Amino acid sequence: MAKKLYVGNLSFGMTDGDLRNLFEPVCREFYVPIKNFKGWRDLNSRAAMMRRFKKHEAEGRRCVLLLCGAHDPGGLHITEKMHKNLEDLSGAVGWSPDNLLIIRFGLNADFIDQHGLTWIDNLETSSGGQLDDPDHADHEKRYVRDYIAEFGVRKCEANALVVEPEVGRKLVRDAILEHIPADAVERYERKLDRVRKQLRRALRERVS
Repeated sequence: MAKKLYVGNLSFGMTDGDLRNLFEPVCREFYVPIKNFKGWRDLNSRAAMMRRFKKHEAEGRRCVLLLCGAHDPGGLHITEKMHKNLEDLSGAVGWSPDNLLIIRFGLNADFIDQHGLTWIDNLETSSGGQLDDPDHADHEKRYVRDYIAEFGVRKCEANALVVEPEVGRKLVRDAILEHIPADAVERYERKLDRVRKQLRRALRERVS
């Protein structure tokens, strides 16, 4: 029998919760947790996510982590390094991401072009530096050089989806449905309803 899936959704680079608000109705529909997780430093959020995965994996589920963030050198690099970032906390949490499926579902260049999202013609960082400036401390790093070679000096911020809400919600819905059947929610709610009825019956019997 195939393992049950637990799909976790982790979204990067959100401005003022814009993408969280955009994705949340879809995630709520599928009972998928969502987290606004910015950059590398939020160890507590990362550890909490790992503990959820540990619980579901112990119950026989294959865990999936879906990532969405800006299309820029840092955004793609965070995706590439996510497995190692989780692995670095495995000793403290008591769980290894070896069996975790990590997938970046946006923003990707083909999706940006397909939907006419806005490319910004610079690689300015949050601190105001320019990654394409030879004097920038990260300019010679491989992930920066590889990005510029493939995509040029341009980026697309994650909140470009906010102006296309239906496109954004379809993006996250399609990403989730890659890993669970379309009727998964209906089956889960039927099961939940049976459990609730059993609980109510047990409570009535106890009271009487």
